[in-house]
Amino acid sequence: MIGRHLVILIGLMIAVAGGWDRSARAETNIMLIVDASGSMKKKVDGEQRMTAAKRVLAETLATLPAAARLGLLVYGHRTAKDCSDMELVSPIGAEDAGALAGRIKALKPIGETPIAASLELAAKSFTAFAGQNNSIVLVTDGIEECAGDPCAAARAIGAAGLDLKVNVVGFTLKEEQKKLIQCVADETGGTYYDASNSAALSAALASVAQVVQVAEATPPDDNILAAQNGGTLLAAPSDEWLKLNDGAEERATTYTGAAVWAFKEGKPATFDNVEVLIPATDQYNLKDFEVLVGDEGPLGAFRPVGQFTTQNIKMMPAPYQRFTFPAVTARYLKVVFNTDHGGGYVAAHELRVHGTVDEAAEGAAAAAAPAGIDLLSTANGGALLAAPSDEWAKLNDGAPDRAVTYSGSAVWGFKDQQPASFNRFEMLIPATDQYNAKEFELFVGDEGPTGAFRSIGPFTTVNVKLMQSPYQAFTFPPVTGRYLKVELKTDCGGGYVAAYDFRLIGQFAEANATATQPATPAAAASGNLLDPAMGGALIAAPNDEWLKLNDGKEDRAVTYAGEGIWAFKDQKPATIDGFDVLIPATDQYNLKEFELLVGDDGVTGAFRSIGTFSTQNIKMMQSPYQHFSFPPVTARYLKVVLKSDWGGGYIATHEFRATGALTP
Repeated sequence: MIGRHLVILIGLMIAVAGGWDRSARAETNIMLIVDASGSMKKKVDGEQRMTAAKRVLAETLATLPAAARLGLLVYGHRTAKDCSDMELVSPIGAEDAGALAGRIKALKPIGETPIAASLELAAKSFTAFAGQNNSIVLVTDGIEECAGDPCAAARAIGAAGLDLKVNVVGFTLKEEQKKLIQCVADETGGTYYDASNSAALSAALASVAQVVQVAEATPPDDNILAAQNGGTLLAAPSDEWLKLNDGAEERATTYTGAAVWAFKEGKPATFDNVEVLIPATDQYNLKDFEVLVGDEGPLGAFRPVGQFTTQNIKMMPAPYQRFTFPAVTARYLKVVFNTDHGGGYVAAHELRVHGTVDEAAEGAAAAAAPAGIDLLSTANGGALLAAPSDEWAKLNDGAPDRAVTYSGSAVWGFKDQQPASFNRFEMLIPATDQYNAKEFELFVGDEGPTGAFRSIGPFTTVNVKLMQSPYQAFTFPPVTGRYLKVELKTDCGGGYVAAYDFRLIGQFAEANATATQPATPAAAASGNLLDPAMGGALIAAPNDEWLKLNDGKEDRAVTYAGEGIWAFKDQKPATIDGFDVLIPATDQYNLKEFELLVGDDGVTGAFRSIGTFSTQNIKMMQSPYQHFSFPPVTARYLKVVLKSDWGGGYIATHEFRATGALTP
C-alpha cells in the first residue's frame, strides 16, 4: 500500500517538473517534505512504510528530469516527542536526485508530525524563486500533532506572492482527518491526492509517461545582455564589470556599485527577468541587488523594476538564479549591487537577461563628435599659468595620470594667450573613486591669470566610468576669452580631490590674434638688489629665519609676522621699482598682506611707505615669483613688514627679490 502512496507522490513531482519545455524547466523548483515520524514504523502490505518509501523514492528519483531543481525537508527523523525536529536536509538546487536518494536512505522514523511548521520552513526556500514554477509536495500518513494550524500556514503561503503551490498526498487518512489537511492544497491552488483513490494513482502514472516525452532540444540563445548578442556595457565603476556579460563566467571583483547596459544597437527590448550566476557558496557572492530600466542613456533617468536577494548556494544542475518581474520594455538596463554575503566586497559572475530586442526599432542615436580642437592640450599651445601646485600640470599634458590636486582653482591660457571660443569641457573619470572630482565651476577671462573672471557655470560629475569614452562632457552656450579658470570644489567623499585629464573643445577666435604679454619691469634687467652677490644684506630681523629670504635657495622660512630691514650694496642708495615674492604652491601659511617702506637713516631711522600689497595664494606657473611694481624710489634701506597669512595661523614665506639698479 505504501508503494502506491509513493508512486502518487513521485508521479506528482514529475508532473510538476515535466509540464514545461527545456528552457522553462530550469525554473522548476520542487521541495519534497518527507514524513519520518514514528507512525512510519507501521507496516503496510507486510512492509515497514519507511523501508518501502526509501526503495520507491530511490527508484523514482532516478527518472526525474535533470533540469528540475529539487530540495528535501524532513521532520520527525532525529528525536522523539520533539515538535522542533525539522531539518532542511538539502536546499533547493543544492544536490541532484541521486544525492537526495542517498540522504533519504539514511532516515529513521522516530518523532512527531509538525506539518504547519514544516510548511512555513519550506516556504522560506522559495523567496528567491518568485514567478517560477514552484511546488511543495507533502506526503503524510497523519495530521498535525504539534498545535500548529496547517490551513493558516497554507493561507500565509498563498498571500506571500511566491507562486507556490502545495500538493498533498494523504496516506490512509480517515475522512475527518482528510478534511483537516485538504485545506493546505486548496489554499495554495495545489491538489490533494487521496491514497485510497485509484483515479489519483492513474493520474500519477500518466504524469510519469508525460515526462518521458519532454523535448531535450537546446533552447535558442535569447540572452539579450550577452556581448555576442549585442549587449554593451555603457557605464560602470571599473572594467571588471565587462566580465559580467562576456559569456566567460569568470569572477569579477566589482565591489558594490551600479552599471548600465544597452541592448543590441541601442534598440529597445522587452524582458521580465535577470539571472545571476552563483557557481558556488562564497561570502563574496552578490546578495542584495536592484534592477532599473531607462530610455535616456547611461546617465539619464531610470525607473525601478525591483529589489532582489540571491541564495548563497549553487543551484543544481543550473547555477543561474533567475529573478522575474512584470515584463518591461526599455533601451537600457541598470543593475545596482548593494551587498555581498559577508565577505566585505562583491565578487560577481555572469549576468543574463532573457528577452526580445525590437529589431524594427531605430537604434540609439550616436553621440555627435565634438567640433573643434582641445584648446588645453600642450600640443595645441595650451599652458597652465596659475595653480595651487605642480600637480595641476598633469591635467592638460594628455597623459591619463592621477593628479592629487585637492580642492582649489587653476588658470590656463590658450596658444600664445590668444582668444578662443568654446562650448564643451571634458573631464576624465577612469573609474569610480571616492577621490574623483564631483562639483566644479568654470570661468572665462581676458585679463591674465590674476585678473577678473566671469562664471560659465557650476557642474557635477557622475562617479562612474563611461565605457565608450571615459571623458565626461559638459556643454554650455559658446563663450570667448583668453583664459579658462577651473575651480575644483568637492570630491566624491574621500576627503580630497584627485583629478585626471581635462579637455576644452573649441577653436581660436582670431587666426592672427596676439596677446599683450606682461611687461618686464624696466629695472629688472639690473638685477635683484637683495641678492648677496649684488651686495644685498639683511641687517635687522626678528630671527635668523629671515636670512633665508634673500639667500637664493628658495627654501621655506618660518618668519611669523614682523619686519626685516635690508641694505643695498655697501649701504649705498639704489633705485627700486618692483618687489617679488616667491609663492611655490598654495599654502595656508603663505604670506598674504605686506607693506614695503624705504629709508636712508639706518635701522632705527625714519622710513616712508611705498605701499601695502597682497599676494595671490596660488603658484604662477610661468614664474612662481609674484611681482609687485610701483613708481621708482631711491633709498639706502628697504623695510618689509609681514602682516598676515592665508589662515594657517603664522607666516612661513620664501624668497624675496627687489628689482632695480644701484645708483652710480
